[in-house]
Amino acid sequence: MSFSFRLAAARKRSKTVVKPAWNLLDELLMEILPRLPAKSLMRFKCVSRLWYSLITSRYLTNLFLKYSSPSVQRSRMLMSFVDSDEPYKYALISSSHDPVPLISPFYPAPMYDLDQDLTMPRIGGCFVSALRGLLCVRLLRSVRICNLTTMQRVILPIITSRIVPENNENIWSYFGHEPVHDEYKVLSTVWEVSEEEIVVRSEHQVLVLGHGASWRSTLSTSPPPPHCPYMHGISINGVLYYGAWVVKNRCVVMSFDMRYEEFTLIELPVEAGIVWEARYMNLMNYKGKLAVFEYSRIMINGSIDLWFVQDAGKSGWSDKKSFVLPIFETRTLSMASRLLIQPTSHSSEICLTPEEICRHNPRSVIYDLERCKITKLINGMRIVDRFWGSRFMQTTFWDDIESIMYLET
Repeated sequence: MSFSFRLAAARKRSKTVVKPAWNLLDELLMEILPRLPAKSLMRFKCVSRLWYSLITSRYLTNLFLKYSSPSVQRSRMLMSFVDSDEPYKYALISSSHDPVPLISPFYPAPMYDLDQDLTMPRIGGCFVSALRGLLCVRLLRSVRICNLTTMQRVILPIITSRIVPENNENIWSYFGHEPVHDEYKVLSTVWEVSEEEIVVRSEHQVLVLGHGASWRSTLSTSPPPPHCPYMHGISINGVLYYGAWVVKNRCVVMSFDMRYEEFTLIELPVEAGIVWEARYMNLMNYKGKLAVFEYSRIMINGSIDLWFVQDAGKSGWSDKKSFVLPIFETRTLSMASRLLIQPTSHSSEICLTPEEICRHNPRSVIYDLERCKITKLINGMRIVDRFWGSRFMQTTFWDDIESIMYLET
């Protein structure tokens, strides 16, 4: 049975979004509608066929995203909880759009209270990525995309493989946006590891969201070296970057161009001594460039070391840059467990959160490395009781915007 779904109002064969030919009244509506709240637009689809057509058009959808830039109040903090022992035990929590201002010499930053439960049926599993208002999660070989604003979801075709059996769990997925043709793509990788812990084979498939969507091989003219992904990726200007293993104890960064679907292997800076499973390092967007940071000394002196790419094609990295975070804040956050540091969707920002969310310290902090200041506080108290007793939880924060993109199966 063939499977397909479309992004509503996206032309089936067109690769670019063209502004439709409308009359003056339609033009006026198109100036007004993108500035309205998403909930209002969802109700206004019932006004008439014309309004439905306008609101679900890709043109208006992109206008809405344009007006939903981070500087506009549609930005919100979101958090994903997944119980590692029970993947079906999960929660998607969002903050209200307006943070609570705090007047304190210790925390001169707005507080985001995670008080909106966005959990949807059949959307649990491992967090893959979130961008432009869409969330991607994976449960074994099943990938799901959902719009957290319209509360719609689609379940993609099951990922198949020619190199590993169906019960093999060596699989990882990424979700990205290709801006030139305005396409959303899911990249999935399966791999085989030998007894010597060497990745001997890997297979890479892409699914482009749209009419007749199905998995296919990437368009890469030069197959990448066999590798297994290790961490969540980050996207910068239409290029996906993620950490990977190619042989035992050899860690690299792989890049994947969302437009041309070409892979590039980027060697890590020798000085950094990066070993992914040590869990004290990660990737981030630093001033629009890929960066790797290491924070094994964060609890000793509050320091983070960072290197950013100067020439990805030649694996050229900058000299080490060191940042010192407020030592009081880092020790307070890690009072009951180890401190985790993750990238955010904004350049030069990181999220500091305890590995285990607990009752006496359910906070996380967003810190700007360039401005050397805390920019956001996140309160997760409302979710603590729901996951009390869970030993292993995967916690992911991201800062995203609303979207009215309509997903239809």
